Amino acid sequence: MLNFWIAAAALCGRAAAASSGLLSTPFLVARNGSYGLANGSSGILPCDALIQAGLGDRVLFATDPEYEPQIQSWYAKNNRLRPYCLVLPQNTKEVSTALTALVNANDGAGDWHIAVRSGGHGTTGNNIANGVTIDLTMMNSSSYDPETNLAKIEPGGRWRNVYADLEKQGVTVTGGRDGDVGVGGFLLGGGNSFFSGRMGFGCDSVVNYEVVLGNGTIVNANNETNADLWRALKGGSSNFGIVTRYDMEALPARDLLYDLRYLSSNYSETVIEAVAGFADQNQSLADNHLITFYMYNASITPDIFIGTIKVNTKGNGNESTTFDQVKKLPAFYNVTVLQSMAKAAAGSQLVSGYSGAGATLTFNNDPQILRYGVEVFQDFVETLKRSTDPTKVVGVLFFQPIPTYMAQISKQRGGNMLGLDAVDHNAIMWTGGVAIDPTLEDGGAALAIAQVEMSKMTAKIREFSKSVKGDIDFLYLNYADASQDSLGTYSAANIQHIRDVAAQYDPAEVFQKRIPGGFKISRTKCDRRSPCASCVTLEVACRVTRRPPEKRQRVVLSTKYDEAVQDVSRQLGDVKEMLQELMLSKEATPSSTTASSDHTHHSPPPMIDEQLPNLYNVHEGYNGDSSFQSHAHRVKNTLEATLAATELINAEVLEAPTRVSPRTFAELLHDASTANTTTSDYAAPKSHPRSDDLDLFGNLPLPPLDVTLKVLRLVKAERQRFFADMPIFREDEFVDMCRGVYFATEPISLWSWIIVNVGLYYIFFGLTEPNCRRMGTTMEAMRSHGGVLKANAEAAMQSLRLCSEPSVESCRALALLVRHSAIAWRLYSATARWCLDLGLHRLPNDVNEPDIYMKRSVFWHVYIWEKGLAMTCGQTPVIHHYDVTTGHPLTLYVHRNDLPARLYVAFVDYAIMAGEVQRTLFSAQARNTSQQDRIQHVRRFAARIVEIQESIELENSSWGEMFHAATALMEIKTHSLLTMVYRILPPSSPQSHPLQCSDTCVDAARKALSTLIKFGEGRMKQDLVGWKSMLNTILCLVPLVSFIVLAGNAIATSSSADLDLLSSVVSMMAPVAPDSPNIRKIHEACEMFNWIANHVVSKAGDDSSNNKGHQEQVSNINPIVASSTDEPNMPDGAYQTPIDYSFPMAQQDWDSVMTGFESELGGWDLRFLANTIEPYIANTGW
Repeated sequence: MLNFWIAAAALCGRAAAASSGLLSTPFLVARNGSYGLANGSSGILPCDALIQAGLGDRVLFATDPEYEPQIQSWYAKNNRLRPYCLVLPQNTKEVSTALTALVNANDGAGDWHIAVRSGGHGTTGNNIANGVTIDLTMMNSSSYDPETNLAKIEPGGRWRNVYADLEKQGVTVTGGRDGDVGVGGFLLGGGNSFFSGRMGFGCDSVVNYEVVLGNGTIVNANNETNADLWRALKGGSSNFGIVTRYDMEALPARDLLYDLRYLSSNYSETVIEAVAGFADQNQSLADNHLITFYMYNASITPDIFIGTIKVNTKGNGNESTTFDQVKKLPAFYNVTVLQSMAKAAAGSQLVSGYSGAGATLTFNNDPQILRYGVEVFQDFVETLKRSTDPTKVVGVLFFQPIPTYMAQISKQRGGNMLGLDAVDHNAIMWTGGVAIDPTLEDGGAALAIAQVEMSKMTAKIREFSKSVKGDIDFLYLNYADASQDSLGTYSAANIQHIRDVAAQYDPAEVFQKRIPGGFKISRTKCDRRSPCASCVTLEVACRVTRRPPEKRQRVVLSTKYDEAVQDVSRQLGDVKEMLQELMLSKEATPSSTTASSDHTHHSPPPMIDEQLPNLYNVHEGYNGDSSFQSHAHRVKNTLEATLAATELINAEVLEAPTRVSPRTFAELLHDASTANTTTSDYAAPKSHPRSDDLDLFGNLPLPPLDVTLKVLRLVKAERQRFFADMPIFREDEFVDMCRGVYFATEPISLWSWIIVNVGLYYIFFGLTEPNCRRMGTTMEAMRSHGGVLKANAEAAMQSLRLCSEPSVESCRALALLVRHSAIAWRLYSATARWCLDLGLHRLPNDVNEPDIYMKRSVFWHVYIWEKGLAMTCGQTPVIHHYDVTTGHPLTLYVHRNDLPARLYVAFVDYAIMAGEVQRTLFSAQARNTSQQDRIQHVRRFAARIVEIQESIELENSSWGEMFHAATALMEIKTHSLLTMVYRILPPSSPQSHPLQCSDTCVDAARKALSTLIKFGEGRMKQDLVGWKSMLNTILCLVPLVSFIVLAGNAIATSSSADLDLLSSVVSMMAPVAPDSPNIRKIHEACEMFNWIANHVVSKAGDDSSNNKGHQEQVSNINPIVASSTDEPNMPDGAYQTPIDYSFPMAQQDWDSVMTGFESELGGWDLRFLANTIEPYIANTGW
């Protein structure tokens, strides 16, 4: 079945997480080096045979903790069968040993079979319930030999990893488009790739196969050795042996130009014409690849929509194809990007666990067949919507061009089994698919209905294509349903070749009878018509050809035969009478079936999905505009108009050493688009081991015990900042958790492991020089130990189970991880949902037990961070304050007036206020509110924010150094929030410069940046690492809108003081920016704005004689740029009319956000510059 169609949905903005190949359990226990019973008998003959063959440490039984997670690693829910045991060989020899042991077990007696799994992404044949599965996922390495230009790839690898490994060597291969697909199934079924227009199918690039035959023999198959087997394996599926290595011809790795767009189905006719034209293009355009799909997915839109994926494998965006007419259509979603094959594959993965069904057909490139396919798909979707919950089902159909020159490429490369060389028309490969959400209560029934309707739709399209003489007898194996005879469409000669090779290399029919899964040649007809034309052509005997009737002869039987028949008849009569009596007695007696069934215990299926998400390549789904981005949202039109109309910067200025080139300018704005979204110092781990096995954490190193004991003694003796910053932990409790990890006497939860490692990491990095001297060590040594803890935390992140049962411990663990995670919002939103599931928002307020006290602390800590990240990232908060009854900290600390209590209450009050500001001023609903109402809200919010500021200033002089950072953070947050709130107010004069804000707004921005500079200068002198950590926290929780506001004001007023503030902020970020993606993005964006502001102000000062003319230019431009699109000639009093706001910025006000950055940029193409900037600023998908 087509696996790529769901992956396409992941690119539209839905949440996506990738499925791990091998999973781990959430417990940390010591392993004894054996999965199963290495020295004993399990009582299961085939599994015992594996143990006796020396593979005991490769076998997983259902009683092993790793068994169930491994089962969950299969892609489709309906293929997560549970064999007697799994065997996971790690090399070719072990595959041979396993296969031989299983084939010979009990001399083949018993009703059990064998399955072979490579990646587990297919929907049929790669798992089994009544037998043993040979799981090749441990054989997943990829390497490259530059002398032969061959990539050696093992079958258990996923294409995302294959590409990543090979691109390190500067090469790639003709592999899968979905990164989660396994190597083995893809290549054995043919393999349709982005590179197929130049290289043919994936199997056509395989130069050599290493194969384990049914008798355990290991052979190689290439064009010189076992050439018949080499050719048969190219599309012949699993009929000959287990392939343990594919040697593929490598290609130079280069970035692809990837274009994904979604359109209304109203444009179906234009799209169909473009698809048909694309399929008829000649081979000169073979670097272009097009996939077109029609999809129903209620989570995206309630109607069927059209999606297109157009790729140029050489990264050429200027090549003209028939797809150009689609690009002219309005798309409601579009992303076009240059990226490597590894990134493209990694980004096309979706959460596994769905039950699915699909089918495929091939027909002539005929627009009328395409139109008919769309019509029946619409009927198919309507039937599904009536039959089941329409929000729990996804339906899709795909059109993929198959030009005739692809078959000629295959022929030039030695030929394959697909049989397309006999097709003389450009073709379209049609694929239909349906997926059922695993949360659907009666998903099995829904899947059964979907399969029936899918078969009906397939039959209708096939019959229509036949009626217009467009049917092509080819069913692509990798997309085919189990009921379709894919091998039977491979042409008569190829079918016979597969038969002959299977008979020669597998005479015992191991891969026909003992390994029955998949498409088998023994179940394939030579031809489905009578008489058998293909067998007549080949002059071979055909099993389905109707034989001539034999001559009838009379046979004389013995009289004893008649007597025996009569005796059998009498016995059958007696049985019949007994059954009739039994039926009558049942009818006379009331049935107890109903009563007994009421007492039957039914165990519902588990509701917790233990599938491990890959947290690093996740697509975030819908992203609101971040606060930083929204304040530059309208840059395109203003910049284009301004640059074309002004002459502020002359050629001499542009020749200065600080000149920014157009490409650099575009790159800066590219990063500025997501500059204030939460990222991390820590990228996805590159070389750390994945926590896929139970023994991973047991094997991971920890800092020396004596060092940790010294630190824990210090924790008890002296208050550490970690416990001030994270009030959800107590010192004595944390020490006990560390003891549990270092001296484990029972299983350790993943959450405890995270808390201990991350907690110690922060404590180690928070130690001062005097602390280290007291312990007889140095800060450098402690930070080296901290690097070990960091690696452990990153490994633990790979085992996060966000769908696990929530607990207070898991919430606390994620609260630690999120501060240095590239997916901070996703983790904290998950933590917030867990808090709601645990009822932490509805805790009793009249109970002060330690457990309730801790739960309150956890809830409010999560609340503070979730509200801050929601504001910064432009997301909708999970926790709504109107639904919270858990006591406010003010009520808990009513008798306390010390610093921690005041500061803690201030942080909670700020979070509540930020949520209200976001909802009241910047939400979609707020757009319908009048400007006057907004101004009233501004005054109310401003007064409350000032109260929060005053509450933490009262005793500031007596506050200790430990809380200095929290105090500074609170001051920066409140001033920044005031900047955003005051931005709603218009300037004092309607004739003000378009970049000039109200005086209160500018004053708040100055205070925010001044506080940041004052605090940063002090921290940089003390500890650069600590400054980087603190700055990351600030950028997670504080929308840095103040910088843009002050940059605009500097240009409007030529304020040198404001320019100095801007330059100081940029300088403070510079030392730590290279080591932190989050800081680097903000730094580059601020550096760009600072550069523009300085040059504009400098030039304006040098050319003061032309200032009057400049003001006239601004005056001429302002009414057009600053007015609404509906009223282009709006009078100067426009500030008093209703304004359309978008989160979190006034649209009219910030239509002119860049007007003041007026400059002439030499010979640059102004339209090119504006169009280059626009997508990076306005599209969060980049």
